[in-house]
Amino acid sequence: MAEFNELIKHFNKVRTYVRDFYVYGFKSRMDYPESGRRTYDNERRRIESWFADYIQYDYDSSHKKSVAITMDSNRIDSNPLFNVWKTKSFTNNDIMLHFFLLDLMQDGESRNVDTINDELIERYQVLFEVQTVRNKLMEYEQNGLFMVKKEGRQHVYTAYTNWLTSHPDLYTGLKEAASYFQTAAPFGFIGSTILDSLRCQNDHFRFRHDYLAHTLEDEVLLPLLTAIKEKQQISIQIKHIRSGHINEFECVPLKIRVSTQTGRRYICVRRLADRRLSTYRLDSVQNVSPLKSESDYDRYSAGYEKNNRYTWGVSFGCRREPEQVCMQISLDEMTEGYLINRLNREGRHGQLNRIQPDIYEYTIECWDSAEMIPWIRTFTGRILNFTCSNKQVELRFWHDMKRMQKMYAEDTSETMSLGG
Repeated sequence: MAEFNELIKHFNKVRTYVRDFYVYGFKSRMDYPESGRRTYDNERRRIESWFADYIQYDYDSSHKKSVAITMDSNRIDSNPLFNVWKTKSFTNNDIMLHFFLLDLMQDGESRNVDTINDELIERYQVLFEVQTVRNKLMEYEQNGLFMVKKEGRQHVYTAYTNWLTSHPDLYTGLKEAASYFQTAAPFGFIGSTILDSLRCQNDHFRFRHDYLAHTLEDEVLLPLLTAIKEKQQISIQIKHIRSGHINEFECVPLKIRVSTQTGRRYICVRRLADRRLSTYRLDSVQNVSPLKSESDYDRYSAGYEKNNRYTWGVSFGCRREPEQVCMQISLDEMTEGYLINRLNREGRHGQLNRIQPDIYEYTIECWDSAEMIPWIRTFTGRILNFTCSNKQVELRFWHDMKRMQKMYAEDTSETMSLGG
């Protein structure tokens, strides 16, 4: 039997397990029928070793154990989920070559690949494949450890100087900046890594609402942002949360959107097959592969901005024309002026009109009126009438109202009749 290893090779699998344990709560082996018993046990042990201080257990009536990750963001100084990024596996050659290269190149001299390989043999008596050394140098150049320039037909590499000693003024306030960045911005793992290198902790900031699980999506967020910047097509894999089915298609990424209510992040794309705008949650994105440049990117982006005026949330619906919604509500103008302010503040691009004393009408056009239903329900008890050009949404609303009336009204014969 293979020994358990805390380190990981592929982030995608462990991201799914951590997200399920943290976002969806208690999980047991029975919740993963597609995974073998050993796979589940290995992933669970990894999670328990990473998040030992945040693990909770529960037992059902048959004494089956389930596990959950529980965290209170305003009581911790750093996102514990960053630990997932700090445990990638490596081989013995990887770790030896890492330290040998850093030690060899610290003198600031420029060297080509062949010279570096020869000096590694001479100084450390270790032979590496030339291509292995070249790949590692290219990786470290991309990560900012080395700089590269072309001299003739060869590439020469030079280690960056130690900015901490050569530019001490640059680091004034770095701890505070990194402490704030690690929580407030995407890719906060970078800020956490900077704090680790400075051997200090965040002792300045706490956030009441901190969406810790965002760091699990950063692996797919980076290639999406890169494709948007480079105006590229991509191939994207979407895993449907309910069915588990994975759908892969080609599209053009246009915008990352973040919900201020739920904290969920979305990618808005233009699908190439049917030329429609669609939006997908980042936590459903399994993989992103860049393709060729898109010559019509600016036109697609302009089309997104034009259609975005009619979105309520993130959905662009499935219709060619926006849906019309009209809601009439009753309020006391003398004592409930705050409701008028709320309608104006939260109503987005809708229009609010006073049709008679204490009666107001709110109208809006949007691509997907179903997204509005949770907000509209918050005015239950004041709604006099509700209509929608999408009759399925209208019928659903009145059906829900009648069910609620039946459940909570003490005497339905004496309550106000519901329209629809």
